[in-house]
Amino acid sequence: MKFHPQKNALIKELHNRTFPVVQLPAQVSSLVIFNPGDRQLELDRLTDLAKQQNVTPPLADESCYYQSFKDFDLRWERHNEFSTYTVICQRQGEGEFFRNLFSLIDSEWLEAMPGEVIAANHIDLRPTTLSSEQLPEYFEGKRLVGSKIYDGLATVWTSVQHHSDGFIRTLVVDEGIDALQAGRAIRNLLEIAAYRAMTLLALPIARKLIPEVTKLEGRLVGTNAKLNLLETVEDEQKLMTELIEEATQLEKLVADHNFRFSATQAYFSLTESRLDMLREQRLPTFRTLKQFHVRRFIPAFHTCMSVVKRKEDLSKRISRTTELLNSRLQLSLELQNQRLLASMDKRSALQLRLQQTVEGLSVVAMTYYSMNLIKLLIAPLPIEQYLLMSKTMALAIMTPFVFTGALMLVKRIRNKLEK
Repeated sequence: MKFHPQKNALIKELHNRTFPVVQLPAQVSSLVIFNPGDRQLELDRLTDLAKQQNVTPPLADESCYYQSFKDFDLRWERHNEFSTYTVICQRQGEGEFFRNLFSLIDSEWLEAMPGEVIAANHIDLRPTTLSSEQLPEYFEGKRLVGSKIYDGLATVWTSVQHHSDGFIRTLVVDEGIDALQAGRAIRNLLEIAAYRAMTLLALPIARKLIPEVTKLEGRLVGTNAKLNLLETVEDEQKLMTELIEEATQLEKLVADHNFRFSATQAYFSLTESRLDMLREQRLPTFRTLKQFHVRRFIPAFHTCMSVVKRKEDLSKRISRTTELLNSRLQLSLELQNQRLLASMDKRSALQLRLQQTVEGLSVVAMTYYSMNLIKLLIAPLPIEQYLLMSKTMALAIMTPFVFTGALMLVKRIRNKLEK
């Protein structure tokens, strides 16, 4: 049997980016790097870090790298637009909450990291139960969102806000969760944060585009109002030029931001699916992550999609207006053609009249010149002796016959041309 060359690679892709197995208590710090640059550059930097720590470096062309270092576990994953760096310390005691685990990595290596941090998160997994009075202390007094996940096996607390260190803090309290479920919870929570940030990248663009789209809509309304005021073909052509300019501006807006808005839809779907995987249960007086997203996140997404929809509607309206104007132009051109054909018919009739006049004159001219030739031919002949008439009388008698001959000749030529 002949196997497809991508067979093993496709199966491997299904098992890429597996969730970690985390023994509680544990602490996690994660960075999402937007526009990280060339993947090989990241692999080279990870290789340098692995050599510093005397561990196995990543393989060439890998899209993820999971390695246990002396004091922590490092997880690197490369996505289309961003990369994630996650540091996990397992079996941590009841020490400092939300410790920045990137402090365990060489500072010079971190400072040279390419790209921009678009999301930063701390996750603390604790086996002890904390009272609601204690929680504000760990979240710097910010309003909290909380719920039970995985059918009550753990409780999640977060403010979904940046704290003094620039990280979003999330506390996961163990209520029977095992190492596998803890790893899945970490993965889902980090992916929610990453995809949420990538989704919201389109929001500033959408807000910037709203005035431009509104301006184009106003111009199109004015263009449509001019349709009933058109009088000449020049007016219609001028209006068509305006429509082409509006369509060009709209296409530029679409082309410049189409990828960002398409990616936003994909990231939004991924965020929603990861939220559903948590299987949240509501806590009294607290909003769940899902409710927070419905209240805060989905309106922002709908703002982005409203701009997309308005651009699509505007494109359709421009197309319909263009079709109407084209139809009007076609009617105007048909009327012009009818007038042109009528004028051509009139001109043809005039040309026929002129031709007939010229034909009559040409018969007279032919007769005149023919009679002159005949006169020259008979001048030396003694016609008076044989015909008993003068040369002038002979020419007069011959003139009708020559005229008739010329007339028949012209008529014959015209009949041949008509055929």
